[in-house]
Amino acid sequence: MTSSRLGTHTPATATTSTPPAGRWHYATISAAQDALQRREATSVDLVAACEAVWRQSNPHLNAMVVSDFDQAYAVAQVRDAERRAGSVRGPLHGVPFTIKESFDVKDWPTTVGDPAFKGNIATRHASVVQRLIDAGAILLGKTNVPIWLRDWQSYNDVYGTTRNPHDPSRTPGGSSGGSAAAVCAGMAFFDVGSDIGSSVRNPAHYCGIFSHKSTHGLVPLDGHGLPGGTTYPDINVAGPLARSADDLERVLLAIAGPTADAACAVRFELPRCQAGDLREIRFGILPNHPIAEVDAQVEQCIVALGRDLERRGATVVWHARPSLDAGELLRAYTLMLCAATSGYLGDDAFAGAVSAAAEVPANDMRYASLQYVGTAMRHRDWLKLQPLRERFAAAWRDLFEQVDVLLCPVAATPAFLLNEQGAPWQRTLNVNGRSQPLTTQIFWAGHSGLCGLPSSVAPAGRTPDGLPVGVQIVAPLYHDLRSIHVARLLEAAGYAFVPPV
Repeated sequence: MTSSRLGTHTPATATTSTPPAGRWHYATISAAQDALQRREATSVDLVAACEAVWRQSNPHLNAMVVSDFDQAYAVAQVRDAERRAGSVRGPLHGVPFTIKESFDVKDWPTTVGDPAFKGNIATRHASVVQRLIDAGAILLGKTNVPIWLRDWQSYNDVYGTTRNPHDPSRTPGGSSGGSAAAVCAGMAFFDVGSDIGSSVRNPAHYCGIFSHKSTHGLVPLDGHGLPGGTTYPDINVAGPLARSADDLERVLLAIAGPTADAACAVRFELPRCQAGDLREIRFGILPNHPIAEVDAQVEQCIVALGRDLERRGATVVWHARPSLDAGELLRAYTLMLCAATSGYLGDDAFAGAVSAAAEVPANDMRYASLQYVGTAMRHRDWLKLQPLRERFAAAWRDLFEQVDVLLCPVAATPAFLLNEQGAPWQRTLNVNGRSQPLTTQIFWAGHSGLCGLPSSVAPAGRTPDGLPVGVQIVAPLYHDLRSIHVARLLEAAGYAFVPPV
């Protein structure tokens, strides 16, 4: 299914001084800003470059599912006029972006992939969208998601299936799969997604780009999901997807901060990482875990990265991990994840989950069962899980006394072949020649995510078949700029975005 267009137009003419639009297809925000400042390009040129990719690639990738290039060109002209007048709003001024479909954009639909909400038209921008617009960025469109944001693929009955730019037979991930595909293909300079179960992390891993899952509570999520979201939902966060680590920081700083009501009293000042070289970082390396085995293709990339860091003189602690019961954490995370996302379910689906939960044995650890228990969980039971979460958080704090960041996998495998049969918990992955429930890999999302820790994803290598493999860089609470800076240092060492062939 092709994108829904809110506006139509005749393609704009780029300035005569500008090189072909292809120059900008895979450019970073930094490169675009340099060109804008030197008057080598205009914001209209950048929009035209993104539109050229959209016209060529979106019909088969289906990443951007709602678009309004008329409005984007109109805003670009305003941004160019502001720049000529010496009024630049910041490091995103005049840069085109897309946004995950689950974020409200005034007068645009927010469906979270559910046909029942095709007529749900937002009456105001989500805070994230408003902050990006206020920062001078130019919104092009919305990117695809799975229904209710509950899959590691991105397909639904409203907008269809999104494909991976590196191999269209494979998924770009989910739930921010359209976001990653659009950025990877060059349709947008960046996107912002949400992450409760690796939803900005696994798409970056699958598509070979950078992403950042922010510290819980750092970015308000009002205007996200249905019916418009709460400001700080449990576990869930927003974060950028981009083609460089530096771009992650630019976008994060634009969207982070207290709500408008709290801004009169609260300020966020994220601590910066001052390391000038990889040798100044203490790396913990966790290439695999017995509770959620990863495929050798992924593990080998993480191990090779660790050995490369050792050769470069960095301190590496192998098989580092927080001292906690990983099975207990996975169970608590699964329950709290499903409780946090139960609001998306209709009344009938919720009633079915309550009935199914009553039949689950107390010792059943399968995701297929725990999802019902979590969905039907009483608030009292949720509260009783909080001491566990505090204990897990303490174990992470202890680990970060020994290492500065933990490097670990994002998911069990590289991007897998599209598979829309059944529900996610009914599917499997081939991991080291054995069948593994698809949902087992949720461990790599919840390991740090349950405690709200920031995690950046950077490219870590390629499989023998050429598929991207990413590394998850976990940092302490509020040290978002540390994980991003480590990604920046890795990028400078050659672990960088490689465009799809």
